Amino acid sequence: MTQELPRIARPDSVEELSELVSRAHRDSRTIAVFGGGTALDDHPPGHTPGLLIDMGGLNQVTEHSPGDLIVVAEAGTTISELNRVADTGDQELLPDFPADRTDSGSTLGGAIATRAVGPRRIGRLPLREVVLGVTVVLADGTIAKAGGKVVKNVAGYDLAKLMTGSWGTLGIITSAALRLYPKPQAQGFVEIPGADSALWAIGSQVAPAAVEINRSPGEQASTVVMVDGLPESVESRTGTIVDTFPGAAHSVRPSWWSRRAQAPVTIRTAVSPALVPQLVAEISRLEDAIGHPIQLRGSAMGVFDLGIGALDSDPTIATRVVLEHLRSWGQKQLSATVLCAPASVWGDVDAWGDIPGFGLMATIKDRFDPDGLLSPGRGIGGL
Repeated sequence: MTQELPRIARPDSVEELSELVSRAHRDSRTIAVFGGGTALDDHPPGHTPGLLIDMGGLNQVTEHSPGDLIVVAEAGTTISELNRVADTGDQELLPDFPADRTDSGSTLGGAIATRAVGPRRIGRLPLREVVLGVTVVLADGTIAKAGGKVVKNVAGYDLAKLMTGSWGTLGIITSAALRLYPKPQAQGFVEIPGADSALWAIGSQVAPAAVEINRSPGEQASTVVMVDGLPESVESRTGTIVDTFPGAAHSVRPSWWSRRAQAPVTIRTAVSPALVPQLVAEISRLEDAIGHPIQLRGSAMGVFDLGIGALDSDPTIATRVVLEHLRSWGQKQLSATVLCAPASVWGDVDAWGDIPGFGLMATIKDRFDPDGLLSPGRGIGGL
């Protein structure tokens, strides 16, 4: 007699996972997947799954080639473990994953599926470009591979790119290959008051690794420029920054670096780098207008997380006001979406706004998961 499909499963192999998904597909059971659980509060909660899969059993680093600058690992491997392995070759992961999630046990599969990105995004390829290959279990249990030694591909699709930021709605990542990067010998940080220096910094010859902006509620924003490389180069470039702006040089990163503001509601905004100083100023005015503290933190490249605090029992009104204000202020030059919020908020606000290319996303979702069984409701736009 066939054993009944469990409600929660922790497979130890790709084949076991494939069998679980195949059985769930035959039974029309919806599936949700988690690794370290560090992004469970992000995006809508989705529907209650018929099968919840814990990827923690797939946690092995299967290949590390320092000479080729490549590491291959199973999806349940933590980013901390990958950092440790890369460090043995005096290397680091080319994608810069957020420190707060890494410290909390973020896994490779989860980081790719949620497109987790840390500060060092200037001069480095985006995450979808440094995932060299993936192995994926599709909605019907089929095992598909892309990149490296291809066993079964999905004709016409770049699986590695599609799975990056898919939130588990197109397939379940079981392993991935990433690029590595030689570890810089030194790092330096320069903190500059305000946000007006940000555009200069990202385009300057000091070649920053990151330019981050932090604004605590009720306070002036500050811009922190990070440079890395050889010690003498770092010293020279930090000196150039200090000579150009009234900043203070530090050898260690600020405590908030690569950590998202903790707040009941987080809204993610994206603007062009040229509009960053205006956005920071607008947040100060908006904070005064709504009477709620707003923490702003993000990259001078234009992607910021806004944490709205001190909310009463119903945070819906404040969330709606902030979204509508930002979209009206930025017109077509700004996007604002809810990233994290209580479950009650998602259905009562326009959490996504206009989504460029949403029709294509829906078409791809239908191609990979026509029955809508994989993480329904968790994807962009509620896919």
